[in-house]
Amino acid sequence: MLLVELAEAPTAARLGRLLRDAGVEVIHAGVLGTEQILRTAEQEDPDALVVFGDAVPAGLADGLGDVHLFVVHPENPAEPLEALAERLAGGRSHTR
Repeated sequence: MLLVELAEAPTAARLGRLLRDAGVEVIHAGVLGTEQILRTAEQEDPDALVVFGDAVPAGLADGLGDVHLFVVHPENPAEPLEALAERLAGGRSHTR
């Protein structure tokens, strides 16, 4: 699972730790722009991409192919991080 931030989001590291503790392979790439996100996703071949930001950048979803995209508002996630980590961990598989 690839975690990226559109702006610095302290909750990203916390979600990464929760996912790792649940047995998920996590790549926390930090703050990236759209092109950097697409290149990193191409290199890492994740099953899912979690973007911490207010909205999906233009062109990102179209460039991801079959990678599942999740957007998390960094200041006010729609669900508690623990619940999000559990939901994401339940849907992971590196062998498609």
